[in-house]
Amino acid sequence: MTGYRPRRGKDRGSASIAIAIVFPAIAVLFLALAQAVMLAAAHQVAVSSAEEGLRVARAHNHTLAQGRSAAITFAHHEPVLLSPTVTASGPLTITVTVRGRAPSLLPGVHLSTAGTVAGPRERFTTSGQR
Repeated sequence: MTGYRPRRGKDRGSASIAIAIVFPAIAVLFLALAQAVMLAAAHQVAVSSAEEGLRVARAHNHTLAQGRSAAITFAHHEPVLLSPTVTASGPLTITVTVRGRAPSLLPGVHLSTAGTVAGPRERFTTSGQR
């Protein structure tokens, strides 16, 4: 009767090496996913800020400067959009653009985003007048 003895010793430590190789890749994957979520949130804040600026700028007797001020105030209240800048233009159709950066979770990755909205300026007209 010959006894079977499993070979031990050759596989010792292979799980540790596999984890050491795979774990950094999984960690980078999770950070990339979190970075994508931060970029999406920053983009949504940029669009919402632009909409707020447009709402104020297109109101009757309001100015583009008031729209820019409203948009930048809205953007500063949300910490997910860094260094926001606002541009507003247009005499009859107002276009508001808010640009900024998303917070960086990955080293060396700097992602910028922008939100642009446009709408007509509110004004009183009579029938037949454009």
